[in-house]
Amino acid sequence: MPDRATAVLQDEEGRAVLRFQRRLAHPPSRVWRALTVTEELAGWHPTPFEFEPAVGGRVTYGTDLGGPSMPPGRVLEYDPPRAFAYTWGDDEVRFELQQQPEGCLLTLTHAFADRLKAARDAAGWDLCLLALSSRLDGALVPSRGKAQRIPEGWSELNREYEERFGIAPEQATPPPAAAEV
Repeated sequence: MPDRATAVLQDEEGRAVLRFQRRLAHPPSRVWRALTVTEELAGWHPTPFEFEPAVGGRVTYGTDLGGPSMPPGRVLEYDPPRAFAYTWGDDEVRFELQQQPEGCLLTLTHAFADRLKAARDAAGWDLCLLALSSRLDGALVPSRGKAQRIPEGWSELNREYEERFGIAPEQATPPPAAAEV
């Protein structure tokens, strides 16, 4: 597996924040659709959702698409096709798109309270971002159905992140359930 462990872990205002950046060979408008259209989310996001496109709008996570049951969230930022942020349980997820000469730069930040889940979530997001990139490039991505409890490659990335983030395996948050990050 290629080295994809690219997340940076920071502490911001007492919360752990994972930050990823990916250069994508697609315009922001195309990537925006992949970030906001439920049918597209189902191919790469761990909890596909529908949402009301306005700050304060409701986010409804769809268990019928293989995701875990989650309480509704809310839209924190909505600025098409540049920025989209929402709550995900107690966490906050933000996507930002910047136009680049040959596509765009995607920045994902994920803020949460429990630092010990950083390796677990970083490994999950790495695989999700790989699936997003593959889908944008037209590749078929294997189904993320409920039968696959831990995605292929997750354990290796999780161990790498535990080491990089200084999280002892015995302290880390357990592996994700089906379709979780």
